Amino acid sequence: MKLRLPLALRTLAFSIALLASGCASLDNIAAPNAASSAYPAALAAALPNTDGYGLLAKPAPLPAAEQKQAYQQAQQSCSSQCVTPAGKLLGTADGVQGYSNCQSTCARSEFSFMDLRTKAVSLHEKPPADPQLHYIGLTYQCVEYARRWWMSNLGITFGDVDSAHEILYLTEGKNIQTNGKFPLARSINGTAKRPPKRGDLLIYYPNPEDPKWRHGHIAVVVDVDKQRGLVSVAEQNYNNLPWSNPGRYARQIRLFDVGGRYYLADVAEKSVNNPAGGLISGWIYPATAQ
Repeated sequence: MKLRLPLALRTLAFSIALLASGCASLDNIAAPNAASSAYPAALAAALPNTDGYGLLAKPAPLPAAEQKQAYQQAQQSCSSQCVTPAGKLLGTADGVQGYSNCQSTCARSEFSFMDLRTKAVSLHEKPPADPQLHYIGLTYQCVEYARRWWMSNLGITFGDVDSAHEILYLTEGKNIQTNGKFPLARSINGTAKRPPKRGDLLIYYPNPEDPKWRHGHIAVVVDVDKQRGLVSVAEQNYNNLPWSNPGRYARQIRLFDVGGRYYLADVAEKSVNNPAGGLISGWIYPATAQ
């Protein structure tokens, strides 16, 4: 599993820019349909350290030609119809700033790296030669924010993925200073006995039929209020709007405890629907945090 400079061996531009791109948006998005033929009834192989059951298998990747076409369209979307100008600060959680990606389908050929000596973040079009600059992700994407929050606050990261939704299937994480590996655990939304906790990463299922949800989404849990049934998340490239609480979190979504099993709904407090929301598959965390 490639955790440091995972793009070094990627030579095709569209493959590079599609790495972990295409996060969720609130613009005319339908939630994934679990009954669709793209989603088998159950996960094909059991994963270690799994709390709950019913995780759907990963959809098959797009053919190379479709990936290339999708990347070209993603590049074009970066220059028009921005919800908020790209790079504008939307909010900060635990010292980690979240920025606008213009709109959810935008993907640019620029990557962020963290200086392990100072935690300073810099942007590069190619992997830098300095070994102390650790890869974070594609600029302004949801995966980039989640990695940056973990790296800044926990000193850990997770492996190379092609899409955000794949993160829930990872089995190992890595310490960014020592390179030591550790096991990851996951809770399956709706059947989990362990509730989401601060520092967990919420993962959304993809919808292969919708460009804005093609890669799913990832957000960081920054607070859990079990009494009110609310989970606060920090993120990038969900709706690219200023955070509802710009000094603490981007959004709050509803948490339910049904018979000791936990379910997260992509619905705001005092709401009963979110027509443009997504389907949360679960949350992932270091196995020691169980």
